[in-house]
Amino acid sequence: MLRVESFGERLRRLRVARGVSCAQLAHRVGVTEGAIRQMESGQTKMASFVIGLRLAKELGTGAWYLANGVPDDAEPPAAPDAIALRVRALEDRISLLVGERGRGS
Repeated sequence: MLRVESFGERLRRLRVARGVSCAQLAHRVGVTEGAIRQMESGQTKMASFVIGLRLAKELGTGAWYLANGVPDDAEPPAAPDAIALRVRALEDRISLLVGERGRGS
């Protein structure tokens, strides 16, 4: 069974690959060294949005990749036909409702 890398593991791997200590990274993104250690150990499951953006920038990676392990340019999985059809039907219904409101109904 394939094991998926956690956010903390990915954060640590990227930090080590860049040759940056926990203290250096913490200083650069505006958090404590303990906060970085907690993220890497899994005590904090995910960084806040702004801290995540700062971490990604400092580590030279995309925020989406840092958060999810999926490259920013990866193709989204194709939706099964049944789901695509249901989404299209909902979009059509919403368009009709918006159109009726615009006519004062």
